[in-house]
Amino acid sequence: MIARLLAVAVVIALGALAACSDAPRPSSTVDAAIDAAIDMAPDPCARCGASQLCVARYDGVCQATVVCVNRTVDCPGNMCSPACRSAYCGAEYYQCETRTRCGSEPPLAFTCYGP
Repeated sequence: MIARLLAVAVVIALGALAACSDAPRPSSTVDAAIDAAIDMAPDPCARCGASQLCVARYDGVCQATVVCVNRTVDCPGNMCSPACRSAYCGAEYYQCETRTRCGSEPPLAFTCYGP
């Protein structure tokens, strides 16, 4: 009698376990938002301090170097000007004027484009 009750209990437990593992997980917008946040690459400009400017320098074939540099010239809204270009783009062949974008520009970066 005890063996029979034990066998029934084991069958019920295994059935419940199988039912739980086969049940599809309902999708949730919360889960999707969490997954998207985990999958996103971190913004390289987030590491820059308040007195620094994030500068993304592109070499002409969309290979970038992103650096945090001390602010020496004010460039409101990362607008390109001769002073900003000279201060943050470095070598004379870099420019910050409107160019064909590479698509990987960090949204908060001052961008410089090479030859």
